[in-house]
Amino acid sequence: MKMTPQNIAIFIGALIIGLFLGFQYSGFAWLLIPLAIFVVVILLRNKSGEKADPEETVEAMKMIPAAGKARIYVMRKGFVAGQQGMNITIDGALNSQIRSKYFLMAEVDPGKHEIEAQMSSGSKSAAVSHELTLAEGEIALLDMKINMGALQGKPDFAEIRDAREANNMLTGLKLVRWK
Repeated sequence: MKMTPQNIAIFIGALIIGLFLGFQYSGFAWLLIPLAIFVVVILLRNKSGEKADPEETVEAMKMIPAAGKARIYVMRKGFVAGQQGMNITIDGALNSQIRSKYFLMAEVDPGKHEIEAQMSSGSKSAAVSHELTLAEGEIALLDMKINMGALQGKPDFAEIRDAREANNMLTGLKLVRWK
């Protein structure tokens, strides 16, 4: 997670309140309040898309695009920053957010597509782009990971083109609709 100016201000405010309460009521537990407030604020920024119904999920898991189309799947399964939302944008038109144990599916026209990923509490400078080209009837799964730095995490794309492998990786995950 990148420490944006807003996150730094929230953290400093929470730290001051925690220190004040810690000195007033002398107890180590009061020092944990700023950290708890900071975590809650970050989690409240999650604005995931609506969960799809089971029929939509079953259809998505078939890995068969409609005639004249291709499919892009984007998933998160990891533990690191798993509850923090990751904003996903395809070609600047489709937008949604996923957390760990969720995936997105987009039917797109064959050709070149740009996928952008950014952590919900990160700044635009922490956004990462990935370009892929799909033929008609082809699928691509983007397995999203987080590369953690000292103060920020950056999304990382792992591209899988094999439909069977992609289907196995999506097993147990929940489909989220685009916003």
